[in-house]
Amino acid sequence: MTYGCIEDLKFAVEVFDEGGNLLEVLGRLHDLYAARAAYGACRLKYPTKLIYLCQGGRILRRSDRDVSDVPTF
Repeated sequence: MTYGCIEDLKFAVEVFDEGGNLLEVLGRLHDLYAARAAYGACRLKYPTKLIYLCQGGRILRRSDRDVSDVPTF
């Protein structure tokens, strides 16, 4: 029996190098608000890494370009 995709995880928080190569996936989430919170938490935890918030092939946020968007908890 063949099953389709069990989860519909549209958003990902990913770490890239300066050359644009994917190094690590920190999380995959279904909900945009949860993905934004996870992205913010990862930015705080890994301030020197290049972190992207992605939706499929789209980059919604990049840690090197949205410096005014760092959350404060």
